[in-house]
Amino acid sequence: MLPLEQPETGQAQQTFELQRVDFLSPEAGGRIGAVSAGNPLWVAAWQLGKIGAVKSDLWRAWLLRMRGSQRSFLGRDIARPFPLAHMGGFGGMTPAGGGAFDGAASAWSQAIDADGSAQLTLSGLPSGLQGSVGDYVGFRWGVGDARRALVRLVLPASANAGGTATFIVEPPVPTLVVPANAIAHLDRPACVMKLLPGQSELGPIDRRLSVMSGKISAVQDLRP
Repeated sequence: MLPLEQPETGQAQQTFELQRVDFLSPEAGGRIGAVSAGNPLWVAAWQLGKIGAVKSDLWRAWLLRMRGSQRSFLGRDIARPFPLAHMGGFGGMTPAGGGAFDGAASAWSQAIDADGSAQLTLSGLPSGLQGSVGDYVGFRWGVGDARRALVRLVLPASANAGGTATFIVEPPVPTLVVPANAIAHLDRPACVMKLLPGQSELGPIDRRLSVMSGKISAVQDLRP
């Protein structure tokens, strides 16, 4: 079953950050190490403001379709549907190989440097495309692109004349999950998420049938 699309309007506030499960590993000599248990996951919360009757119906129907935590959906940082420098989309941009750029890289690879930073290299980008701190690179694969992953830029970088850019990202691309043939893309990046049990609800409606408040809380569902 393909993940559902979340309604894209009505959110007044958002939290979209990584959740890590880390443990300290102290040594007898006093050195403190740390280890991670599994891949870090994106967790999100969207606070709804007072919305009209039409948007209220959309959110109420969407929550019903989610069936609690049984179904999945595509969760996005609503502040970054596209890179910050290209928030209007990629219209008129041409990748180095020619044609129209639709947001997808032609190839990607990842290297981990000496200090553990993840260097994600994308090819087939338009020359000069800018990546800003807080932008995302999404990965999609599987039947109907039902599998997704998401990483965030922590340093700015831009594509060179050949259409290649190397971004420093967090978390590293989980290559044990994301296959080498996954498509790396910059348009509407998302991850597959599920609602956290008991943490998503809509508030009462007023006499105009408008929802007065609500909160949607979710965690990434990362699988091959």
